[in-house]
Amino acid sequence: MKKYGYALGLLVTIFILTGCSSARIWTSTPAIQSADNQYFTTQFEPIRIDADFINGFRLTVTNKSPQAIIIDWNATLYLLNNKNIGRFIFEGIDEKNVNDLPPDNIATGESLRKDIFPLKLIAWRQGPGFANLPAFSPGPVPEGQNGILLVVKSDGEQVREKINVTIKVVAK
Repeated sequence: MKKYGYALGLLVTIFILTGCSSARIWTSTPAIQSADNQYFTTQFEPIRIDADFINGFRLTVTNKSPQAIIIDWNATLYLLNNKNIGRFIFEGIDEKNVNDLPPDNIATGESLRKDIFPLKLIAWRQGPGFANLPAFSPGPVPEGQNGILLVVKSDGEQVREKINVTIKVVAK
């Protein structure tokens, strides 16, 4: 009988401990950050893709200039607490083309909306079991100032726009 009492006590303890563990919630301040210059307007929004945590960003860029603009993804940087942590990747990128990211052209008056993920925070999916899945899986972004140094080319000029949001992880 002592064995059953011990087992029941252990089971109740485990139940209480797991029931008391707090869930974590990722928040962003502001929820969406915007920037505007003579060439384009942009929005930078933290997102959750197939996860309970923030694991990427939705970037929207609208061309205000009289000619097409080009986003240079090879020069655009992920910033964590204002430090360069590397580049972003997005759908269509895999290990074969990660070192030469294709630019995005945006015509006058048009907008581009793209989900982007910090390269340093992703895991590559490899092998036959992943054939029908995206090439990578994004991990959670860390707490602190998360941002982008967006590099856009317009009529031979290189325009840089820095945008930050603050990510916090709080217990539920």
